Amino acid sequence: MARKVTSKYWPCPVDELPDRRSLICEPLPPENVISLPKSRHLLAVLVENLNSTRALLRRLEAGVQVQHNGQREVVRALYVATRNQAQALAVVLELEGLE
Repeated sequence: MARKVTSKYWPCPVDELPDRRSLICEPLPPENVISLPKSRHLLAVLVENLNSTRALLRRLEAGVQVQHNGQREVVRALYVATRNQAQALAVVLELEGLE
C-alpha cells in the first residue's frame, strides 16, 4: 500500500515564506564597532584552567629533558609555579558563593 506524501515534508514556495530578514541581508557594522565576546561563567573558566594546569603538572612530573643546565632552573620554576597555581585554583573552586 503506497503512503500519501504530505506537503509538510516539502519546501514551501518562496512567496509563502514569512518576511524575515536574513543575516546575509544585514549591513556590515562600521569599522570602529566590534562585537563583544560572550563571557563564560567564572566557574567554567576556573575548572577549565584547573584541568589544563593539572595536565601540565602531570606532564612536567613525567619528566622533561633539557639541553643545558641553565634550562633546568627555568623548568623547575615552571613546575613550582604550576603546582602553586593548581593549588590556588582548587582552593578558589571550594569557596562558597563564587559567581
